[in-house]
Amino acid sequence: MAGTGFFDNWKPVDTSKEPTQKNEPSDLPSTSEVDTPVQVKSVSIDSPPIEALVDREPLEEYELAEPPAEAFALPTEPSPAVSGEWSFPKSSNPAYKWVQMAQNETLNSKKVIMAGVTGGRKAGKSGMVTDSLTEEEVAGGAQIWNVDLDQGGQTTKSAHHADKADNILIMNTWVRYKETRSRVPFDFPETYQKTMDILQYANEVAASQKAYFVEHGKMPKPYLKTLIFDGMDHWSNICETVMKIEDLELGVDGIAVAGKKATTSIGRFNWNIRKNRYKAALDSMKSLSQAGVHVYIITGMKSSYDSNGNEIMGADVPAWLKDTEGQLEQLINVQIESEFSDLGSPTGLIKSIAKLVFDRSSLELPPPVILFEQDEFAGTGKWYGWKGLKDGSFYHAKDVHFQKEE
Repeated sequence: MAGTGFFDNWKPVDTSKEPTQKNEPSDLPSTSEVDTPVQVKSVSIDSPPIEALVDREPLEEYELAEPPAEAFALPTEPSPAVSGEWSFPKSSNPAYKWVQMAQNETLNSKKVIMAGVTGGRKAGKSGMVTDSLTEEEVAGGAQIWNVDLDQGGQTTKSAHHADKADNILIMNTWVRYKETRSRVPFDFPETYQKTMDILQYANEVAASQKAYFVEHGKMPKPYLKTLIFDGMDHWSNICETVMKIEDLELGVDGIAVAGKKATTSIGRFNWNIRKNRYKAALDSMKSLSQAGVHVYIITGMKSSYDSNGNEIMGADVPAWLKDTEGQLEQLINVQIESEFSDLGSPTGLIKSIAKLVFDRSSLELPPPVILFEQDEFAGTGKWYGWKGLKDGSFYHAKDVHFQKEE
């Protein structure tokens, strides 16, 4: 058999013996044969040769001074930081400006007010907010801006706040078509843009007056204290209509896109367009609230229906998109309660009751407040309002609180 090369020199090894009993190889490799080892003289590195120290210059002598005792004393008070000793570096990165703005957050020490207000019609929802300026704020130039999609703000101002013409601004953002024979009175895309323009400008005003406050320690005159967005249910409809007209091009106006044919052609994910338009207003108002402006978002109620399309009585819900409440800091519900006699007949006395449902900044909620009482039979009534809205605390000792009868 021819040799394989790799196993030609292989020899069996007896593994039954201990390692010390193994046969020692008689022939070692050639590398084991070395010359007589060189003798190396060991030298201690701790004791250098004396010759190495001969002819060396003598070391100079120094007098060691005793350090002062105060050098080891602990300071009784920490040394104050030197103003301007160091600051964040200036940069063309826009984040530099944002950090500087964050360091000047003095107005934000106040409570953030972004409250949703729900309830039936004629319950006093917008009236209680319009009535939330103090006499000092009126004299100081505080203003309430009412973005009035509900178109009832001018009536409230004229009837109850005619003396505050410079303090309460009503902004009806509905835009009408210029054509006299248009089949739809309102231009939905322009209405949407006008509303967003006002909210954007309100943010510019808030930033400017905030900078003024930081510099002067007081608010300018005039200044924006409160913004009312009255008609969030209308805003939802505007956003949906604009989505159909502009984004999906399903028609030219509010009537062309109102039919079932246009609605059923909308893909499931296209509804996010309406949501994004809707949320753009919420984001602008959230920014306002964080800048110190009180924001109140008002909507009506809508009916709920079962799976067969039947209305569920007593199950009305706020007429805004369902995730709106997740954007709010507070939620207020306003309801009309009628009084009945022991026999169950109405007495004609009604009360408007406002209740703070939740407040993210506090676990303690004040008792419900009576906004007004009215005797429908006698034709009389009295307005109380909600004084706790003036400073954003939602509680005032002089509010008329509702106590549920047992």
